[in-house]
Amino acid sequence: MRVSILSNGPGELWDWARPVIAELRRREHSVSLWLLPCQFASGHERRVASEFGVDKLDGPDSASATWRAMKWEKTDCVAQLGGDLMFGRHLAKITHAPLFCYAYGYKKGMKHVRVFTATNSMASDISARAGYMARGYGIRAIGDLTKDSLSMEYGTFAWEGKNRLLLLPGSRFAIRNAALPWMSEIVRYLRRLVPSLQVKSLFSPFVPESEFAVWRDAGLSPVRLSAGSVMKCADYALTQPGTNTLEMMHCGLPALVAAPYDFLKVIPVSGVAGILSGVPFLGSYLKTRSLRRGLKRNGGFMSWPNRLAGESVMDEIMGNITPEDIAKEIAKSIQNSEKLKTAREKLLSISKEEDEIREKSATALFCDAIESVCGGA
Repeated sequence: MRVSILSNGPGELWDWARPVIAELRRREHSVSLWLLPCQFASGHERRVASEFGVDKLDGPDSASATWRAMKWEKTDCVAQLGGDLMFGRHLAKITHAPLFCYAYGYKKGMKHVRVFTATNSMASDISARAGYMARGYGIRAIGDLTKDSLSMEYGTFAWEGKNRLLLLPGSRFAIRNAALPWMSEIVRYLRRLVPSLQVKSLFSPFVPESEFAVWRDAGLSPVRLSAGSVMKCADYALTQPGTNTLEMMHCGLPALVAAPYDFLKVIPVSGVAGILSGVPFLGSYLKTRSLRRGLKRNGGFMSWPNRLAGESVMDEIMGNITPEDIAKEIAKSIQNSEKLKTAREKLLSISKEEDEIREKSATALFCDAIESVCGGA
């Protein structure tokens, strides 16, 4: 069977497309991978994807070039794992192939697609926003592909002692570049408050080797190892909103999710706010409004564990905050062993909650669905 997978940014490519590709290849299906244009891209998607073992790798390219190139694709099935659904719908239409989509939230065009998501609560939210189920496909909760991605990683990481803080600077250079002086300043304040503090910065596969030296010189000890092995050894983490909060949830790692307004200028957003983001003053206003609307829609929470639990499990801080503000929040939590223990147990319980009702992994269930519809079983 020939399967065309469409993906885009670092999180979707590494945490969703990677395990699905590995499972499809294990089942001896042919896989082509399309890297879609993405405002959240790191610029290193093709380098990372070249290691996935696909039969054909396309992109990334402009939206118009990607659209035109798809007319040459031959496939039995289209699986969209990130990116705008207009590409998946276009490819499915011209190849007369069924279209599958995995997502954590609603996307425009879902009413024309077989939709899969991680949890029952995500499925309910997508259903409510979609308004109705088209063509009787429904929305199926199959578990979290991100958890399967973590299970693919091997290796151990020895990190002794206590007050072990893990920094997650992200996959995009603009955000890492803005975060470097902030994180350096945060650690400087923290060392006064927590003299026994230990720090590591976890670099994703999308960060080039050339950046290690500057982070090392700043005393932030960058490492590139299995995310699971490093996260399971840490006591606490500092991160930004994103899918990495789900990785931490599955590893039972408490964290502070921070969103300083000073970072708005380097954080991309979709839609009209993204188009107008370069306009002085107006761009920041639209981004702030978009962020607040997202918070309201998600129960006032930024991190995925809090959204899933409907309560504060991970610490969050947002607004006109300073490195000192963040350092004080971290110091309060990282030295509170009882709070860390409670948060760790709660995170792991959220991670395990829906696994108990499924006999297979999310990846296996997604590939089973593809085979059942496309006749590749």
